[in-house]
Amino acid sequence: MVLAPKNGLKPTTRFKGRRLTQQQLDLPGILGVANDLGDGGAQAHVHDRGELHVHMNGAVPVSTIQEIMADEATSFPAGFDCERDMTRLTPCKSLAEYLTPWQVLRLFPKKRANLDRLADAVFASLVENAVRFVEIRSTVLYLTGLQSCTPAQALERLIESTGSAARHYGIRRGLILTVTRGDYGASNLATLLQAYEDIGRPKDVVGLDLAGDEETPYPAELPAMIREAKERYGFGITIHAGETGRVENVREAVELFYADRIGHGTAASKDAALMDLLATKGVCVEVCPISNRLTGAVPRDEAHPLQEFRRRGVPFVICSDNPAIHQRGLADDQAAAMAEGLSICDMQQQYEIAKHFSFMEGLS
Repeated sequence: MVLAPKNGLKPTTRFKGRRLTQQQLDLPGILGVANDLGDGGAQAHVHDRGELHVHMNGAVPVSTIQEIMADEATSFPAGFDCERDMTRLTPCKSLAEYLTPWQVLRLFPKKRANLDRLADAVFASLVENAVRFVEIRSTVLYLTGLQSCTPAQALERLIESTGSAARHYGIRRGLILTVTRGDYGASNLATLLQAYEDIGRPKDVVGLDLAGDEETPYPAELPAMIREAKERYGFGITIHAGETGRVENVREAVELFYADRIGHGTAASKDAALMDLLATKGVCVEVCPISNRLTGAVPRDEAHPLQEFRRRGVPFVICSDNPAIHQRGLADDQAAAMAEGLSICDMQQQYEIAKHFSFMEGLS
């Protein structure tokens, strides 16, 4: 079984070392290059996929959002244009611009039944992309205010809704609990861990994630809290780091947080010693090709560091991040990875790589 791309086949000659043109850096262009392989690109040749980096609210189709907002009589924020602001289809000027949809994504679901509706729509989209297992991320605590419930009830409801949808569509799923950088990161983590304890340490929860603006500092006690949770509960740890050019955040993720995986991590390619650290420790980078172009994590005039990860022996797995915001899916991200220089053989190996680096047990 191939566990990391470093020993995989070389990229196809047609794409090896190619820098994308300005036109191709538009998302339809990237996917068009990949699909030019014939037979529908990656979609036609890859039958099983594993998804390790996807945010639940970023995977809700726009049509479902509109239905839920209407059902709950929730208004869109002033000046927010759903058609213009709910999706991100071309590269943004900043990460803040990319995050505009979250002005709405934090406003629902207020009704318990709509959490079920939301989960069903997310898993229906996953199965359309041949996803067989998924680790889905959620901040969870936003539900406590929307549904007037305790953190334990919010976590229990999320487990029930996603579990029901996963069983219906025949997908195995684990939950990753996300906390964000900022003053409340440590207290929010403590609240989440207490909720996890209160409902009996459910096996559905498989990991912890730190996300948010990398320019925002986190509480000094947070790394120790995450390390302790990893030791006590056996959680996998994934940290959003190196998405906005801060190489030191990737190093901190490994050395202070004991990260098993790095979310995005594109900045790591600029530091040879850090790349060696990732390779030596076997820390997997969750690469989201479409998102990386849309957020500017990979500038328009630069090649994606996928090939550098491969060359330096850094394991990576292709993921979709916020597929509904992009109006794409994991199949499209794999096609985009091919446009960045990987081969169809690499994509066929991705399922085994995802299984190897998954926080879920017993994947076969």
